[in-house]
Amino acid sequence: MKKINITKADVTAVATRVEDFSSYIRDARVSVDSRPSAIKVIDCVLSLRTSYDKTVVPRLKTFGSTHPDIQQTSELATLIASYPTPYKFIQQELNFNSERKARILESVVRYVCKIVEENPTVSEEKALKQWAIRAKPQECYSLKIKGFKLAGFQYLRMLFGADTTKPDVHIIRFLSDTLNRKVSAIESLLLLEAASARVGLPVRAVDSFIWKRGARGRRDAPEKNIVRLAPDVAAAFSTEKAVNEALRAVMKETNKEK
Repeated sequence: MKKINITKADVTAVATRVEDFSSYIRDARVSVDSRPSAIKVIDCVLSLRTSYDKTVVPRLKTFGSTHPDIQQTSELATLIASYPTPYKFIQQELNFNSERKARILESVVRYVCKIVEENPTVSEEKALKQWAIRAKPQECYSLKIKGFKLAGFQYLRMLFGADTTKPDVHIIRFLSDTLNRKVSAIESLLLLEAASARVGLPVRAVDSFIWKRGARGRRDAPEKNIVRLAPDVAAAFSTEKAVNEALRAVMKETNKEK
C-alpha cells in the first residue's frame, strides 16, 4: 500500500468540522453490537454498496428468525456448504441475487473461520475482538478477495469491536467536501482517525454520525440549535462549513472589541 502523508492543516480542518457536531455524539449512547458473529459477517458483505435499511436489515432479520441456531461463523460456513454453490445459498437463504456477493461471502466466512481456528483457547467473540483491534487496514490487500476492499475490511473490524472507520462513499464525500478536493479511501481513514483523536471522540461514533447523515439524511441527527437562514444569506453561505466559518470570524472580531 502506498504511504499516505496527511497534513496538520487537513487534520485541523476535519477536526473543526467534527467539532461542529461533537455535542450530538457526546450526548449519544454507545451501543454494543451483541448480534451473533454469523449475522455480523452477512451484514458486512451484503452492505457493500447496497441500501442498508431497505435491503440489508430485512434480510438479516429474516435469516436470524429462520436460523436462530446459526450463531458462530463456522455454523454459517456449514450451512453455506450444504448448498450446491454459495450463489444458491445467497438466493435461497438471503433472497439476494448476486453471484459476486455470494463469492465474497464465502471468502470472508472462510477468512473469519481461520481467525477463530487460530485462537482455540478463547471464545469466538474474544478471538474476533482481539483480531479486530490488532488488525491493520493494509491487511485487506493481502486477502485478495475480489470486490472486498478497504471499506468492507474496516467495517468487518468495526463489527467485531475495533474503534476505527470504514471509508465508504459517505465518509469520503464528507471529507472531500470538508477539504474541497477529492480524498482517497485510505486518506479518509487516516484523516478521520486523526481528527477524532484531536477532538477526543471515538472514531466509530464519528463514522456512525457521518454515515447516518449521508445514508439516511438528517432524520437520525438530533435537531438542536437549528437557525433558519434568510434566502440571501443561504445563497451566500450554502454549506454548514461556510456558515460556521463566517460566524467564527464574527465571534473573533466581537471578542477583540471587548
